[in-house]
Amino acid sequence: MTKNDQLTQELPSIVLNAEAIHSLAETRKWTSFFAVLGIIALVFMFVAGIISIIVLPMLNQESEPTALPAIVTGLVYLLLGVIYLFPIIYLFRFTKLVRQAIASSNGNLMSSALYNLKLHFRTVGIITIGFIAVYLIFIMFLLVFGAGMLAGNI
Repeated sequence: MTKNDQLTQELPSIVLNAEAIHSLAETRKWTSFFAVLGIIALVFMFVAGIISIIVLPMLNQESEPTALPAIVTGLVYLLLGVIYLFPIIYLFRFTKLVRQAIASSNGNLMSSALYNLKLHFRTVGIITIGFIAVYLIFIMFLLVFGAGMLAGNI
């Protein structure tokens, strides 16, 4: 028996009242809205990535090369789109399962829905921590680079 099985057996079952069901139904509508917005953002990210990889190099053939090639920018857009895809999938699953669970009064479906909501927030949290770490590293790099530039000018 795993630790989760023991924990589940020790906890009393939770019964949702009408207000909790209503709140979950309202939450489902908002998560559906944000999931659709997420898909729209993903489409824009993938289109921007593809344009950066295919179209921009053809348009900039005669100009001087930039510090960051358009292909790298396009690949970053595509990578961020792939990373952002997972929380959106979890949010869509939550929305679908909550709707089914409320319609059928099925506790197992509600459990699966809440599990997908947990996955959504865990993924968003990990992505947020990653971006904060990248920003901190970038700021430290700029401080060291700036101090080096200042030392060279004195």
